[in-house]
Amino acid sequence: MTEKNKKVLILHAPLGAGHGMAAKAIEEAFKKSYPDFEIKSISVLDFAFDIFRRGIPYAFNILSSRIPFLYKWMYEHFKRQSRHWTLNHASDVILKGSNFVDFLNDFNPNFILSTNPLPMQLVSLTKQQKVIDILSANVCTDFGFHSLWYNSDVNYYFVANENIKKALQNHGVNQEKIIITGIPISSRFIQPTDKSNVFKRLGLKENKLTLMIVGGTMEYNDLFKAVSEIQEKTQAQFIIIAGRDKNLQKKLEKSDLKRYKDIKIFNFVDNIQDYMGVSDLILTKAGGLTVSECMQKELPMIITDFIPGQEEDNVKYLVENGAGLEAKNTNEAIKIVIDLFSNTEKIFAMKKNCKKIAKPDAAQKLVDFVASKINNKKND
Repeated sequence: MTEKNKKVLILHAPLGAGHGMAAKAIEEAFKKSYPDFEIKSISVLDFAFDIFRRGIPYAFNILSSRIPFLYKWMYEHFKRQSRHWTLNHASDVILKGSNFVDFLNDFNPNFILSTNPLPMQLVSLTKQQKVIDILSANVCTDFGFHSLWYNSDVNYYFVANENIKKALQNHGVNQEKIIITGIPISSRFIQPTDKSNVFKRLGLKENKLTLMIVGGTMEYNDLFKAVSEIQEKTQAQFIIIAGRDKNLQKKLEKSDLKRYKDIKIFNFVDNIQDYMGVSDLILTKAGGLTVSECMQKELPMIITDFIPGQEEDNVKYLVENGAGLEAKNTNEAIKIVIDLFSNTEKIFAMKKNCKKIAKPDAAQKLVDFVASKINNKKND
């Protein structure tokens, strides 16, 4: 087997942005350290019928954002493995109606990685049908464990922390198959920030406290109230990023907030790591990738909104490690920020805690492990 014949398939599913971002981070790490490996990163739903390809992400977004109590119920319901048969059946339907098996046989990877439990269900079905027998691993992209991540046909697990490792061991997984790497993030978050340059570009002051607010965290009226009250009490400056929140984008475009020189407003940005690097606190959601990125930038998090279930686990992890705080509502978030900005030693302590739990080499550890297994199998 020549180096160029070594192939890795990275599977993800468009159920939230984090799974795709983790897949990109892994692909990036492979291309940097193992440029002769052939890497393919794809959404498993690309192989599904159109009704599944469009319907599953739509249903996920509706449930998680508009009917959170139902999403929470489903999350808890499927924690029992005896109830996974419905998901296995759905995976079987997708598999039978797709060319997924043909794709696997054609690409013939040496290793399959999955950043979401769904793709590995399909891979597992192909193994059960003796279509393929390829080394595989689940890459867990949150800080809490759900039984969907466990799959008896998976060879390895890359996990964020010791708690997930213990949970998998309780499911009968050999500890040697569980590798604590952290959650893979892009190398752009690992590079140090040239703070002076970023502040200069933004037209903000280096000696002022900076709060970053990311879209999707709160509605415009709540955001306006938060900025007004926090600025009045602390004289802080702000970086506001609407992101993909179209409604917030429109309202910010017309907002009086744009008139203030110490409030910088953006829609979608591709250098969010720079803004994280100069901020003292961030108001944002608690996706596993976002948490990992913020921890790497030593940026304490104030969580005002989260998807019940996996993001709830992420908030718990942050709070337990002193790297973030949960705010039940906008008023509580305002009080927390004002208190921290009035007691900067608390922020300093939280930044130190962020650094303690950050795992900047997660993607590198993962790709090195996979490469070693491929090479060992080659030499067997």
